[in-house]
Amino acid sequence: MSTGQAVWRPMKSTQSDIDAKYRSLLQKAVRRGNEELVYITSAIVATLASRDKNWFRTRAAIITFEDCWPLGAELVFNRKFYSKVAVLVKAARSIKAKDATGLGYLAYALAGNDHTVLDGSADDRHIKIVAQGVQRPDDFWQWVERQKKSRDADALIENAFQFRNAGRPRDRATILAAAYLAVASDIPQYYPSESADQRFPYWVVFDKHTPQGQRVFRDIARDLYIPLHQLEWTSFYFEGAATNASIYSPWWGRFCRWRFNKINLPPEEAHLLWEPVEPQIKAALADDQHRLHKELYEWKMGHMNQVEKLKKQVALFIEHGSEISSDQMEMF
Repeated sequence: MSTGQAVWRPMKSTQSDIDAKYRSLLQKAVRRGNEELVYITSAIVATLASRDKNWFRTRAAIITFEDCWPLGAELVFNRKFYSKVAVLVKAARSIKAKDATGLGYLAYALAGNDHTVLDGSADDRHIKIVAQGVQRPDDFWQWVERQKKSRDADALIENAFQFRNAGRPRDRATILAAAYLAVASDIPQYYPSESADQRFPYWVVFDKHTPQGQRVFRDIARDLYIPLHQLEWTSFYFEGAATNASIYSPWWGRFCRWRFNKINLPPEEAHLLWEPVEPQIKAALADDQHRLHKELYEWKMGHMNQVEKLKKQVALFIEHGSEISSDQMEMF
């Protein structure tokens, strides 16, 4: 399975800067339900070489499992690029469900021998099972296959297995957790969300995974004597993980509480750190935000027909996606 990184060559940045920026933009556009940005970012990737499109396919699956795990049962891909975009558009339109991410992240920490994720409750059992799956994935997938499941669970598990080696270790833990949730409980029904505000705060793209965000967070943490890990986490909690709408996700809530405890910051006090520093981060990233917005706008204006064609292709694919047979699925 390819994990090649996307390269947008006409823009004057290093390959790693571009990959981090557009990876972040794509996921945050989905989380906030901004379909237009999903289309524009996807259309840019569509101009790239085949290797980069394979990266996009993998990324679409990871984003789905992380931000709306019940949709993992509907990862329908064929050989056309727009089938991957359709997956992201469906996730953008849906109310988010983040339990697979919460459980996966906790299990990943436990698999790394961090027992602080355990609180002595009966729910610790689930974290331990998924952590064992992280450590012994072959045994886990064999166990999952033996469980009695519904049709939706079977579909989700099949898709999760297909992408079991995708992305980074925590991504793989999330995908594994989604498969576990599919057999340990009923898959929640997902619902479409209301149209999101199409105004997008481009500065949130530059998080700790981008060179620009790393620089700003480091400088502000130093100048204001704020522990860097507290600044990075609160930025993610209040802005990076923000969604257009979400269902109650207890595992995500438990992970967030554990993470706050891990950085010695009470959750109820987090806003006292974040609210004064947010304007400074915005100001420090103003130039980066402006450049990104300008790049996207100019690209869209120069490729309007391409964007509109992609929208039509996605609309038709979503309407008729259930008619695609298994022999049409992408096999590479």
